[in-house]
Amino acid sequence: MTSPARPRVALVVHDLDPNLGQGRYALELLRRLHPCFEFTVLANRCRAELPAEVAWRCVPAWRGNALGTIASFILPAERAVRRGGFALVHAQGLTSWSADVSTAHICGAARHARQPPARWGGRLFAAVVIPLERAFYRRRRLRHVIAISRVVAGELREHYGWRGPLSVIHHGTDVAVFRPPAGAAEKDAARRRFGLPAEGWNWLFMGEAAKGLREAVALLPAFPAARLLVVSRSRLDAFRAQAARLGVAERVVFHGPHEQPQEAHRAADVFVYPSAYDTFGLVVTEAMASGLPVLAGRGIGAAELIEDRRNGLLGDPADAAQLRAQLEWLAAAPARAAALGQAARDTITRGTWDACAAATAAVYERVLAEKGAAA
Repeated sequence: MTSPARPRVALVVHDLDPNLGQGRYALELLRRLHPCFEFTVLANRCRAELPAEVAWRCVPAWRGNALGTIASFILPAERAVRRGGFALVHAQGLTSWSADVSTAHICGAARHARQPPARWGGRLFAAVVIPLERAFYRRRRLRHVIAISRVVAGELREHYGWRGPLSVIHHGTDVAVFRPPAGAAEKDAARRRFGLPAEGWNWLFMGEAAKGLREAVALLPAFPAARLLVVSRSRLDAFRAQAARLGVAERVVFHGPHEQPQEAHRAADVFVYPSAYDTFGLVVTEAMASGLPVLAGRGIGAAELIEDRRNGLLGDPADAAQLRAQLEWLAAAPARAAALGQAARDTITRGTWDACAAATAAVYERVLAEKGAAA
């Protein structure tokens, strides 16, 4: 007796890279869903080891900047999709005009409204990409949108008029990799690795500097016992200058990106991420899985998983006094940090990549059934 053929699915993404948000998401889905679906990845770059059953086709693209990537990728990706004879096409945002399912990681129009670009390059990007995104989300062929948070879902409806089927599926978190330190020895070793003292109060900021690093540094003068570890691929000169002006330069450890971010989490006592805008914030859920109390911007996507002062702390990034009060509340009773951290991990263990993949597979099955009925 032969087993039924797996539906052929094209997963379209610019980069299949575990160190990039969309690439990480796509890779986690592939690892879990390839036994059920015959995947072909259409990507410009593949920097990950794929399951043997998964094929990769290189899509040519000019990678000089983000606008060039999007503009040069979409046409050859479209040709590859049309030649492939796929049962279903799953695009990561604006990557395939023939998408049946699209995961919306961001809404360009909303980001432009919230964070207007200061440079001409950013304004040009918005002028080109936003109309394309608006047209993309008004196509009849697009049968289902996966939004990575309720934030994104609302933005798509408001800015692009999406009224079709939509599922909010939060990113998963690898709770085996991101875990609390096994004991004091592991925590001390992690601190030495990043040049942090064994004693004191060690904060961690991780991610794009624009997502709250200025606000995090500005909080340090109010907490003389605190040190801040910064793990970021962003340019940090302006933040070094800010720390010097505030007289806290000796209490900030500026570190570049790290291939094993879980080690930075194990070195920290609290994760500080006062971002005004982030459609999700995987770094937040990874910190929660690591058993850290987190202070997050109230409006970001990952904040949808946080109940204030139960499994994390929420604050308005524009209100420094409010952020400071949250950290003061945490510092006032040492037991609070452990309680918040445990509750945070308990929350995230229910939101694994397995759960994310299962919800995504359910979307695939629904769309495949709809297409079959319409054929």
